Amino acid sequence: MADGVNNCFLVNAPAGSGKTTYIKAMVSKLTLENPKDNILCITYTNRAADELSGDMKSEHSFVGTIHSFLHSFMKRYFAHSDILSLYFEQYGDSIKQRIENASGDVHIAESNEKYKEKYGQLDYETVQRNMTEIFYNESAFNSLYYGGLCHDDLVSFSKCVFDRFPVIRKRISLRYQYIFIDEYQDTMADVLNIFYDAVAGTSSQLYFFGDRMQQIYTNYDGSFEERFTSFDTVKMTTNYRSVTEIVTILNRLYHDSEFVQDNSENMKKMRPDFLPRIIITNDVPSTLAMLQKDDPDTLVLYLLNKERFSAINAANLFQAFSNMEKYSYGRSYSAVDVLTAPYEENPDPLLRLLYCVLRMAKDFSKGLYGPVIHALKTNKSMFCLEVCSIKNHNDKIRLFQRLTSVFATVSDETKTILDLLRCLEETSVADKVYVGNVLSDKENEAVLKVPAIELMRVLDYLDDPKVSTQHGVKGESHNSVVFVADDSSRTPVVYMYRFFDLLCQIPISLRSFNQFYYAYSGELANLQNTIKMRISELKKADYNEYEGVILQKANAIAKQFSDDPYFQQICLDKYDEYLRNPGVTKAKGCLKESSVLGILSAYKLFYVGCSRARKNLSILLDCSKLQGDVLKQKEKFKELGFTVEEAKGRSNLEGE
Repeated sequence: MADGVNNCFLVNAPAGSGKTTYIKAMVSKLTLENPKDNILCITYTNRAADELSGDMKSEHSFVGTIHSFLHSFMKRYFAHSDILSLYFEQYGDSIKQRIENASGDVHIAESNEKYKEKYGQLDYETVQRNMTEIFYNESAFNSLYYGGLCHDDLVSFSKCVFDRFPVIRKRISLRYQYIFIDEYQDTMADVLNIFYDAVAGTSSQLYFFGDRMQQIYTNYDGSFEERFTSFDTVKMTTNYRSVTEIVTILNRLYHDSEFVQDNSENMKKMRPDFLPRIIITNDVPSTLAMLQKDDPDTLVLYLLNKERFSAINAANLFQAFSNMEKYSYGRSYSAVDVLTAPYEENPDPLLRLLYCVLRMAKDFSKGLYGPVIHALKTNKSMFCLEVCSIKNHNDKIRLFQRLTSVFATVSDETKTILDLLRCLEETSVADKVYVGNVLSDKENEAVLKVPAIELMRVLDYLDDPKVSTQHGVKGESHNSVVFVADDSSRTPVVYMYRFFDLLCQIPISLRSFNQFYYAYSGELANLQNTIKMRISELKKADYNEYEGVILQKANAIAKQFSDDPYFQQICLDKYDEYLRNPGVTKAKGCLKESSVLGILSAYKLFYVGCSRARKNLSILLDCSKLQGDVLKQKEKFKELGFTVEEAKGRSNLEGE
């Protein structure tokens, strides 16, 4: 056990380093050495938890997501009067608004009537009096009248409890002697802080596993960086996934002597069908088609999810979800996160229901009725228990008929998602309150018009993906990968071709680039806090009011980062332009976080995309999008370990 000194460890686990195997080995070793110690493993998804738990059968080990852990750990406190008071402090206004139902929402009215039927009346005092405990609702809905916390609020409310009652937080370290946090780079800082504060000054050991180069979600905001300086670093130096030629490229991209990987003995023996290659073309689609013809099992990595979902004929579904405010940039989940998550861990209540129905439809069509019944029984919040229970043969026949009607709607190309929900309602297969909550969500209106068949196309694709995005393949690997380089000015902002240009201008490393980004974005955040608005939202009148403050900050930033190579290459020209001739447009142009983040994101995505390939790696570049010194970029690609090819029929590149 730890002695209270240096009890926090950062385990750098680059792509292909066998992180899961490493954690399993650590748990096994600790269990043998200290059989009475308790071990906690927090994973990013339920699938990761299942993979990690594997052979872990110790009664002293808990493996699960942050939600499953908090649900298990907090339930003993959720009936305490002080915790209930805190609940009403946090959600009281929302409860009152729902009771009043000023908008006259039909579904809220139905929910209110249901409460009255159970308790005789509905008012704020009655809700307070009847609530005896808080619980995890295991869905995206808060059951405000009953104390049910939804997926997101379980974390936020637990953080409130820990902050209000530190003694409860400390009990985490009293209970667990070893705590492992997987994929720390994508974990909210609130969660990291919960566990750090829990073990601070104790003998418990805390391990954060992950790889900053694979930080492809926006959950982590960099606010934990200062605390990382007190962590001891553990390095994982063997790559078990990729051939030597690809590992060499990954090391050169990472560009950090402290985090160099070597091949496993098995992978050293394997040879690619061709050397990793950069293919420069003036016709990306036709070149891609030829590569796919040569190897039909190639995984194609696009930047834009629009292209990904168009390729599987589900563009309408993607567009409807991507337009939702709750899945916009910077939120806990993106449209892609919910569209690609299995129903068991899907935070979107609509997709949670529909994906479950579609899974049942697949099993039903194969005559696998057992899994269908199991799904109905284990998802009690979504389905009508009375209708789905089978007590005799007639019950079985009636349920079979109702399910046949529902599943027919799924495969009917003329039916919309709304039609499918109505069918679930009319057959009484789905819980009416659950469906009502889904229908009452105004953001779902566009989704309800989408053909239901697009849902099945997405599910089919998830079962056997042949296309993905560069940020959607985390943890996956494929024999052959084609990476299609592209830019995006929409969220997430990615400037891939600016990254290629920067790559040949300065020696980029993840450590130095991250340090600059967090320092620079922190200064921009300070300015926005001062003027109490986002720089991107500045109007002329706003700028005139705060011009002195903005000019002072711009001068300070330019001076602070004057010697930084990233600032010089990415930002300096815009700052010089603004400081020479100040104005609102130029202020917004230079004080623009995305100018840096877009290139940093491209750097990480390029690394992640390359790291997915086991044997064969191809990078497709559009010659019309290349910028800067193309010849210099070619030489840099060769230095990294790529061959550089030019597709037949392309036009001459500028500068050649």
